[in-house]
Amino acid sequence: MWQMLRDVLSGRYRMSLLTTAIMIVSVAYIIYPIDLIPDFIPVIGWTDDALVFYLLLRRLVKETQRYMRFKAMERKGN
Repeated sequence: MWQMLRDVLSGRYRMSLLTTAIMIVSVAYIIYPIDLIPDFIPVIGWTDDALVFYLLLRRLVKETQRYMRFKAMERKGN
């Protein structure tokens, strides 16, 4: 995943627009103090943040798989 992020930052690989949008919205939702379920409610208040984080990780796994196919095709072309 670190290699993917390096390639994204250097411009060698472009993440899908969906993944980029999900990353931005997820991080903003987790950091922003206003949630669907307030964080001051013990345990339950953190479940919405945990769910958003879980969905973000699932999307990053799919993007990483897409990146691995990209790298395989890049090696095959060389």
